[in-house]
Amino acid sequence: MMTLFAICFFVGLVLTILITFFGGDFFDLHVDHGAAHGHGGPSFFNLSSILASLTVFGGMGYMLGKVGMTSVLLIVLIAVGAGLFIGWLFFLLYAKVIYKHDHSMKESDFDLSGQLGKLSVAIHGTGTGEMMFVLQGTTRTLSVRSEQGESIPKGAKVIILHVNKGVATVTRFSD
Repeated sequence: MMTLFAICFFVGLVLTILITFFGGDFFDLHVDHGAAHGHGGPSFFNLSSILASLTVFGGMGYMLGKVGMTSVLLIVLIAVGAGLFIGWLFFLLYAKVIYKHDHSMKESDFDLSGQLGKLSVAIHGTGTGEMMFVLQGTTRTLSVRSEQGESIPKGAKVIILHVNKGVATVTRFSD
């Protein structure tokens, strides 16, 4: 049993050091609640929490065995409890401190379909033009092409239908 505790401790410790220096909280299990695919928050089953639990479980079990505790069941129960408690503390740190301030861009931030804008450069037939639009408080520009191949004058309001290879396909917006 002592070998199992030692292995758990060293594997958890080595993997914790590796992800600390090289990143990689890539193992994050999310439960799908049937809603949209946006994440409502971090999962308890993230790599940091799991590795903290594993490391503490192994270390606590090994230490209890070395100090002379003889009941294997009691050692396992205390080690599991300590591992879960520390994993829960890591989750709280992750959820309340780190994840709370994480404003990483989501895939939906790149979807411009339905975005309303105004042509700053006219579209002539099947050629390209340029539109200006406001996204997250910033005025942006994008190369555009008409959906039907018709000319659209400068200043006309247009809606993005889809974007392909950096050029948006637009249609004229009628009030």
